[in-house]
Amino acid sequence: MIKINRITSPLKDKIKNIDTCSQLDGDGVFEGKYSTTGTIVLKNKFIGSLNSDQTIIDTNGIFEGDLKTEELIISGFVNGKVEAENIVIMETGKISGDITYNQLAVFEGGRIDVAGMKRKEKKNDEKVVDISNSNQN
Repeated sequence: MIKINRITSPLKDKIKNIDTCSQLDGDGVFEGKYSTTGTIVLKNKFIGSLNSDQTIIDTNGIFEGDLKTEELIISGFVNGKVEAENIVIMETGKISGDITYNQLAVFEGGRIDVAGMKRKEKKNDEKVVDISNSNQN
């Protein structure tokens, strides 16, 4: 992991908080488990488990494994078990595997090839009361 001040990704305008952003870059492969409360920009290959507030898979980025994030932006490739509140698949992005999400957006050219895809169940603590006037005059 590299703490950065300058992002070279074409998706840099999508980063929520540049101060807590980590960029995984280079020609190597990261394997293992990583968790952060900030943003991850993945520009190479990561195999394993990743948990973050925001995850950006850059054009050459490849993720394989378990991914939990609030927001996932994909320009590269994601394969595995994904749980995210919001998923945005850009023009060059592809996702496969088993995904659970709340909101999903796909730009023209983006691809979805998933084994299982389900929307998160919303917890609704509000009580719905139907007030209807049965005595209509």
